[in-house]
Amino acid sequence: MAPPTSRAADNEPLLRPTPNDLALAPELGVLAALDATAATAAYQLTAEHPDLDLDALARGDTPCVEARKASALVLRIHGLRAVIRQYRELVLHPERHRDQLPLPF
Repeated sequence: MAPPTSRAADNEPLLRPTPNDLALAPELGVLAALDATAATAAYQLTAEHPDLDLDALARGDTPCVEARKASALVLRIHGLRAVIRQYRELVLHPERHRDQLPLPF
């Protein structure tokens, strides 16, 4: 069974590129829409499956199969949202990450 959703990750603010951000990296507009959609999906899945709540799990309640799959989806969504933020940071501030970039081949 996948671990329950993280409440800290649930509170991650939506990606909101500025006009200057979009001038430098226009793809951030689509990524912001993806971020908002992913966050909404995670909230909806969490609301649909209250048996994933930490209190329910602490009581020993076993989540249904659908809830376990929803939990796996939510965890992947949080990972996707984190990668979107990492990408944003990289394209807007490449000078901060020069030593971390792979060599082109």
